[in-house]
Amino acid sequence: MEAVEVVKSFLPAPGLLLLEGMYRTKDAVIVRVSSKETPRCPACLSSRVSYHSRYDRHLRDLPWQGRRVEIRLQTRRFRCRNVDCQRKIFAECLPAVASGRARESSRLREIIGVIGYALGGRPAARLLKQLGIGGSADTVLRRVKARAGERKQPTVRVLGVDDWAWRKQQRYGTLLMDLEHSEVIDLLPERSADSFAAWLAGHGEVEIISRDRCGLYADGGRQGVPSMGRI
Repeated sequence: MEAVEVVKSFLPAPGLLLLEGMYRTKDAVIVRVSSKETPRCPACLSSRVSYHSRYDRHLRDLPWQGRRVEIRLQTRRFRCRNVDCQRKIFAECLPAVASGRARESSRLREIIGVIGYALGGRPAARLLKQLGIGGSADTVLRRVKARAGERKQPTVRVLGVDDWAWRKQQRYGTLLMDLEHSEVIDLLPERSADSFAAWLAGHGEVEIISRDRCGLYADGGRQGVPSMGRI
């Protein structure tokens, strides 16, 4: 029993999963698990559901001592017994383990995205291979883009604005910075009053704007936040 508990502690979201069994192949560890939660219908949120069928999801997970790990999650389908619900059959969803239709666990997806963000596509792919995770450069870049899309919209009270160069003396963009946290929060592809005003229009929480002497940022600030007064 102690060995089983140790193995369970290495699983993603161990409190949600039952360990059904595990075995080792030549180059991987296969872990069979199932959920111990009774789900609700995702459409009507009713708990009146009944078992329909099950299927296996194959998920890559973090390696164990350099050995590849594959989680085989027995995913159940249920019938919704609410007669007014249009969703008759649904599969259980365990976002703490893996997102819908994903082929890797959520924690492995996050690790790939973090390493990809730090190193870039090809260097990250080489490092991941050394760590026993694997994955192509294209996969790494997809995970980085997915992380960017999942980020919450930043809120900023004291905004710093300045230009930055795509190519000096030829093409410039706009850099926006949260001065209270010393953090760059956005890069605009052009340096113009209109693009700055459009960004400000979606960020009503800005109270103070710090800028250089360039007049176009003053114009953009007045257009984007007319109530701010002098900028």
